[in-house]
This record gives sequence, C-alpha cells and structure tokens, in this order.
Amino acid sequence: MKNILITGRSTAFDKKLASIFVREGHNVFIPNPKLISPSKGICLHDESHTAFIGKGCVDNKPIEKIDIYIDTSDKRYDLDNFRIRDGLDEKIMIKTYKANVIEPMKLLDRYLPLLDKGDDKRLCFLSSAEASINETLDTTGFAYKMSKAAIHNLFMIAWNTLESDGYTFRVYDPMRDKINVKDSAEGAFIYFTKRRGMENDDSLRDDENRLVMRDALGREHAW
Repeated sequence: MKNILITGRSTAFDKKLASIFVREGHNVFIPNPKLISPSKGICLHDESHTAFIGKGCVDNKPIEKIDIYIDTSDKRYDLDNFRIRDGLDEKIMIKTYKANVIEPMKLLDRYLPLLDKGDDKRLCFLSSAEASINETLDTTGFAYKMSKAAIHNLFMIAWNTLESDGYTFRVYDPMRDKINVKDSAEGAFIYFTKRRGMENDDSLRDDENRLVMRDALGREHAW
C-alpha cells in the first residue's frame, strides 16, 4: 500500500485514475477539497493543508509521506484557437501558463518535503505529444503548446536536481479524445507504478536514467 497524491480530480481521466489506485489498495490524497466531493477511498486535504478528511481517512491526522506524486494539470481553453496571422491572445496565453506551469510548480514545491520521506520518490506528470516541437502539425493552440514547452523545461531542471536523490520521473500523454479514458487511465497506472527495465541486469543500461515522454499506447515521443 502506497500513499498517492493526485493534484486534481476534475476530469474523467483524473477520476478514473484515482479510482484505479483505490481499487488496487492504495491511499489516494487530493489537495483541493473545494473542487470535489468526498468519495470512498479518497482523502481530501483540509484548507490548512495539514490534515486529510473523507471516508477511509483518519480525520485531523497529517500525512507523513508521499510515495507517488501525480500532477494532472493539463488545461486547454476553447479561446486558444488563434492562428499566427490572427495575432496572439495574451490573456489566454497567461491564463494557460498559470494553469499548466505556475500552479504545478507551486504544488510540487509544497509537497516535496513529503516526497523526500517517501519510499518511491516518483514524480508523474501529464503532457501531450501535440506539444512536441518535432511532432506537432497543428496551426493553432499556441497557449497550450507553449505552456507545455515551459513545463518540459521544469521537468528537465527537476530531473537534474532530484535524480541523484533517488527520484524517478514519468511524463505521460493520456491521448485525450483519441483513446478510451478507461484504457488511458489503466495505462497510466501501469506506467506510474512499474519500474522501467534494466537491460541484461546492467546498471549502466538502466532505462530509469532517462527523462522521456510516453503515451497511452506505450510509444515514446520527442520533446
């Protein structure tokens, strides 16, 4: 049984992923109780961020550690539909940047001390191959893709800082609107909880020693 912190439970993917971890017997914690209602197996952070409440939780008891941290920040907005000749929508770009970069940075900073005490020290994040500089074919969605490019830099900086302390990373594209939510969440669960392979038991060929992005079909993507 591990302590799993999922930063959001607002989308169908978030909810399904949380339910899978509960199904598999893990403790699931959500840090924003104002956005959701308590449900069985889900613990909610109180406003002081010191205790968790909800069915299956011990009220007013602070969590001692986090084993797996899952940031599900992946905001897109309908108004992010302008093309390069249309001019930039500064408000949407700032709003998207705050949602996909600033808030994830704040949450990671808040919970890093608990992750330091965890057994797994695994950081998991959502992204999208659509934001890949090498792969994107879209002509709109500037705000979303630029925010993801920025958060990818955060991943790299965090990797450079934390990898030597035993942290491992997972960057996952849930393939929103392209694959069934249940299948995508099941794939995420496996990817987030399993260790990546070591070739021929050779520590120098350990696949954990890379920062990569993989999608719900298990394919690896360029940044």
